[in-house]
Parts: sequence; C-alpha cells; structure tokens
Amino acid sequence: RLAAAAAVGLFFGCGLAALVCLLVLLRGWLVGPRPAPVRSLADLAARSAAARPGRAFSIAAMVACGQFLVAAVSAFAVRQPVDPFDRAAPTGGWTAIATFAEPTAVDPADRDALGGLGLTAAEERAVASCAIARLRASGGDDASCTNLYAAARPLVVGVGSDFIARGGFRFVAHAADGEAMEPTATPWRLLERRSEDDDLVPVVLDQATAQWALKLGGVGSRFTLVDDAGSDVVCEIVGLLEAGILQGRVIVAEEAFERLFPAESGYRLALVDASQVDPADQAAVASGLRKAWADAGLVLESAADRLRRLLAVQDTFLAGFQALGLLGLLLGTAGVAAVMLQGIAERLGMFSVLRAIGFGLPRLRLLIVFEAVWPVLLGLAAGTAAAVLAVWPAIADGVATLPTRWIVATCGLTLAVAAVTAWLAVARATIPERPR
Repeated sequence: RLAAAAAVGLFFGCGLAALVCLLVLLRGWLVGPRPAPVRSLADLAARSAAARPGRAFSIAAMVACGQFLVAAVSAFAVRQPVDPFDRAAPTGGWTAIATFAEPTAVDPADRDALGGLGLTAAEERAVASCAIARLRASGGDDASCTNLYAAARPLVVGVGSDFIARGGFRFVAHAADGEAMEPTATPWRLLERRSEDDDLVPVVLDQATAQWALKLGGVGSRFTLVDDAGSDVVCEIVGLLEAGILQGRVIVAEEAFERLFPAESGYRLALVDASQVDPADQAAVASGLRKAWADAGLVLESAADRLRRLLAVQDTFLAGFQALGLLGLLLGTAGVAAVMLQGIAERLGMFSVLRAIGFGLPRLRLLIVFEAVWPVLLGLAAGTAAAVLAVWPAIADGVATLPTRWIVATCGLTLAVAAVTAWLAVARATIPERPR
C-alpha cells in the first residue's frame, strides 16, 4: 500500500499518462487518411471536422480534460452499504451506537442481569438476541471530519476480546502478524500482539483520520498519546480502516486502555448488532436498551445515521468539486458557438455549393451541428476512458465505484449544450444559396 501523497501522485500521473496517450491517438486519427467513401450525413460531418484537425483537436482536448476530472473525482463518492448487516461494510455490521453521558457497568448482554433491568418480555427477548460490544473511552477531542478544529488530544477507545473476535469493518491496510494468520482470523487481533517493547501500544485508526486529521502516516508509523499520569506513551499504527462509523477514534485493546487510563471506570460507548432479532421484536430493541441504560444518560443513534452524518461532510466537498467541474465543462463547451461562427464564415463558398447541389437549409444546418458535436463526443470518450483507467485499481480494490450516473449525466448535458449552442450559431449565420 502506498502513502496518501504517493497514491494521489500516482493517480494523477496515471490519469495524465492515459489522457495524453488517448489524445495522441485521437490526433493521429484526425490527421490520418480517409479512404472510405462518405455514406451518411454523420460521415460527412466527421470528414468535415477532420479537415481542420487543429481546431477539432483543441475542442476535443479541452472537453477531455474537463470530463476526466469530473468522472475521476466522482468515482470516490462514498455510498451507504447495500447490506447494513455486512460486517465488511463501513458500519461493521453494527446497527446502532450507544453513547453514555456517564460511564456505566450495566451489561444488557448478561442474561443473569437482564431480568433485573425492568424490561418487558418482548424487550428482554429483543435485547437478548442482540450482540452488544461495550467500549471504554477516554476524554478527548473528536478527530472525525465533523470537527472543524484540529484534535489536540484524540479520543481513545478500548475494545474488548469479544469485539476483536467478532471482527468487522474493512481494513485498507494492516501490519503483518508475527505468526501465520488463520484464514478466518481478523486483523483486529493485532491489537493484542505483544512486541519486544512492552511499552509500545498497537493502535488502529481509520485511514482518513490517520493521514489527514492527525497527519500520522500509514501502517508502522509511531506517535505519542498522553496517559492519565500526563506521560507520553508511544503508539504504533498496526491497521487502517476504511471510512466508517469509528472515524475519528484511536482504537486500542481494552487491556492497553486500562493501563493507559486507569482512572476511567466503566464504559462510555456500546455497539449494538440487532441483525439476529426477530423482525416482530425490532421495535422493542431501542426501548429495551433505553430502559437498561436509563441511569447512564443514553443517546442511541443508528449506525446508518452516523455513517450518513460523517459522509455528508466528504460528500459536500465532493459535490462542490463536481459542480464546479461540470460548470467549467459546460461553459467550455458553449464556446463551440464562437468556433462554429468562425468556421461558417470561412466556408461560405462550400456551403453554397452544397445548397446548389440539393442540400436544403435545415439539412445543412444539421450537418454543421453534427460537425460541432463530433469533436465534443470524441473528447468525452477520451476523458471518460482516461478516468476509468486511472481509478480502475481503486475500483478493483473496492475503494471507489464506477460513477455511471455522473458519466451519463455529464456526457448528456455536454452534448446537449454543444448541440444547442451550435444550432444557435448556425441560425444566426447567413448562408448564401449560390456559389460566389
């Protein structure tokens, strides 16, 4: 795996190389020979556009660059998981997150304690069917993208052995285990790994927090945290997660957490998996948990809502880039009208000859519109192909998705703007009926 800066540089380098190669091929096609006869109006338009390869290539190259940026950026839009119970999804397969105003020791997953929590029979049945992972948490700053300020002391979360054994979430990268890892083993067990330096604490973060919010680097990077005694503790990143509901938190094993923050008693967070609850009892899960943790100041939020809130920040920036890129692409395409007016003025004699041999004015105008749209279409094809080639490794790795809707929308709007502006330019031009 590459570091973030290297990955970004490689992405733009590959995209630029692909775009240049495609534009070189396009230039060669425009200046190449045309031995085949003209059989349709579209063929005649393509032949006419290729008669001035410099002008056609300039339009195609401009459109290709804009389309490449819009399509490539759109590929990294993060979407809600199709299956909310998928443990490899950004929700980790958890359905809800419980946050406590006061630390609590109540464990609703304990069957012996469940009967004394004042729940109804339906609520007891629903809560007993849930998988619940209680998490310890220190005081600190939220390092997720919802925090506008730099996190001076990030929030540390301690996860227990049950959470580690269950697994969940998708690791973008993780350290190699000292022992041969079982096929069904989870990289989370790296948190329990003992190193030669007993004071070194292994941690897991999400990739965005590690590389951008805290600027810590990738797997193997080391940094310091301040423990309860005010001492600096050296931590090593052993895993990076895909963006998900644990964004903004430094995750350690519960044993390490208790060593770092012995004054933090009880649990401040809990993750709830209600995927095994009978559909008829789903409504009783929330009410049962609220009763069970009534004294802890419970705030219960669905995992999907938290993920949507976190992704809204990233999607807002992405939408801004998409809108500006599309606007620039459309404005650049609208400039085709000026090019068409100049082209018409240069070829009035040719157009009058076409009218003299039987071309009607509407058909001649349609020919000119086809001629204007042709280089735009070539530019869209080149830009889209270069974008797909640049992001294909990320698509194959599951980090990005092919933005089919954005590709269709940008191509459709760009072609429509090119056709309309060309038609308006042709409508304003005066084409003589006889050759001069």
